Amino acid sequence: MQQTAISSMQAIVVDDYGPPQNARLTDVPIPKVKDGHLLVRMRAAALNAFDYKLVTGMVKDWVPLKFPYIPGMDGAGEVIEIGNGVHDWQVGDAVLAQFPRGAFAQYALISAQDKKLAKKPAALDFEHAAAIPESGLTARTMIRAAELQPGQTVLVIGATGGVGLFATQLAKAAGAHVIATGKAEDAGYLRELGAADIIDYAAGDTITQMVERYPKGIDAVFDLINAGEAVLRDADALREFGTLVSTLSGPGQEAFTKNVKVQYIQLTAHEGDLDDLATRAARGDLRVVIGRIYGLGQAPKALFDFNDPATHTRGKLVLRIP
Repeated sequence: MQQTAISSMQAIVVDDYGPPQNARLTDVPIPKVKDGHLLVRMRAAALNAFDYKLVTGMVKDWVPLKFPYIPGMDGAGEVIEIGNGVHDWQVGDAVLAQFPRGAFAQYALISAQDKKLAKKPAALDFEHAAAIPESGLTARTMIRAAELQPGQTVLVIGATGGVGLFATQLAKAAGAHVIATGKAEDAGYLRELGAADIIDYAAGDTITQMVERYPKGIDAVFDLINAGEAVLRDADALREFGTLVSTLSGPGQEAFTKNVKVQYIQLTAHEGDLDDLATRAARGDLRVVIGRIYGLGQAPKALFDFNDPATHTRGKLVLRIP
C-alpha cells in the first residue's frame, strides 16, 4: 500500500439539506484508503440529477445523508493509492467511475471491484471521461430493459439531457429508428446524435404530436422527464404490447388502459459496460457532449444551473478539479 504525502484536500461540502447554493468549498481530510479500494486523485467530475435531489433533501426518506456530506458521483482521475488485496490496478492508472459519493473533491475512494469503474482510454480526456458513467450506464440499462431490436422505433423524451444524449446514440447503434424531443433549435444537434425525427415540445404536447405522426404506435418510449401520473400518457404513443421505460417513478402496470410493458429502471451495470462506453467514446463512435465546464469552487452554481428551467443545457455539466 502506498501512502499520500499530504493529509488534506479541497472539497465541496454540504452541512444540511437545502438549496445547492449552501454548498461550500473547504479543506477536509483526504479519505483513508480501505482494503480492496482505490484512492483516486480526481481531475474532473460531472453533475447528475440525483446529486441535486440528494443535497436538497428531495430523496432524504429514501437515501438519507450523513452530514457533513461531499456530493458527486461521476468522475475521472488517476489512482494514487491502492488498498490491501488489490491486484488488478496500479498507481498511475487513469480511471473513470461512478463513485458511491465524494466526487466533488480532489480525492475520492472506490472499490477496486466496482462494475462502475473502468480504465480511461488515453484518447479520452478527463472531462469527457467524467461525463460518461451515470448517464451512459443508465442509457445502457434502458436499452436492455426495452429489449430494443433493429428496425424498431423508439421515442426519447428528454433527449437533450445527459441520459438522453447517450440513449439516443445507443438506440441508433442498436439499429432503431429514433425520435427525439427537443426545441426547434436542437434539431440539428439531435440529428447529429442519430435521431431520425424530432418532436418540438415547445410546439405542442409531445404525445399528441406523436399520435398524429405515428398513428399505429411505436415500439418503445424512453421517458427521462415525466413522473407519476404523467407517464400514463406515454402509452398513447405506443403500439399494443409496446414498452415504456422510465428512469422515474410512476403508476403500476394495472393503471395503464393499453396493453403495454412498463419498466421503471435503476442503473444496473454489467461487467465491461463502462469499459465499452469509454472505448466507443475514445474512438469517436459515441459522442460525449459537455454543455458547460465549471471550476470546483463553482459547484454550487453548477448544481443550481442544472435544475434551473431557464438554463437549457445540451449534454453534461462538468467540474474541472485543480
